[in-house]
Amino acid sequence: MERIHAMTRERIERAGYPVFLMSRGRLDAITNYRHSGNGVLFASDAAGEGIDMAGDILSSLIIVKLPFATPDPITRYEQSLYPDLQSYLDAVTVPNMLIKLRQYAGRAIRTESDTAVISILDSRVCPGGKYRKAVLDVLFQTDIVSGAYDVWTFIHNRKTSEYFVDKMDRTLPNLRYKDDPTPNKNNT
Repeated sequence: MERIHAMTRERIERAGYPVFLMSRGRLDAITNYRHSGNGVLFASDAAGEGIDMAGDILSSLIIVKLPFATPDPITRYEQSLYPDLQSYLDAVTVPNMLIKLRQYAGRAIRTESDTAVISILDSRVCPGGKYRKAVLDVLFQTDIVSGAYDVWTFIHNRKTSEYFVDKMDRTLPNLRYKDDPTPNKNNT
């Protein structure tokens, strides 16, 4: 996460968005992010539990990889109690990952009126992916999209105009989609 933060921070800030990194013990990043109004927060596993992000504070949640637990001596012992690895994965590892994934999604969707884009970048959730059905079954009933234009449309169709006040000039200012017939205002 720190590497991606370092690689993207300058570009995101040039686009007009403040950037925050929540590393271990850095709860001030959450406070600063909340007050920014339009910031980008890089957070690890710790942000998936115990942090309340009620309201429209979190409009996009990007999950880079499925939150499987890192094997340790306890999980290795638990695994030894099952007849084979697949039995252990089906009974313990996958259900625990799905619980954690739902907790992550719960950071963005706290009430019936909250809206957010939840992007899961792990290839195991792509069409034909090993965990696609299991992941989609535990998440909210929702539209599934695969392109940036679909995400942009989703946000603009569900957020009120007040949401975009002071953000309009920064909302995808230089991005033009191949299927978007409108000319790019900066490149006409």
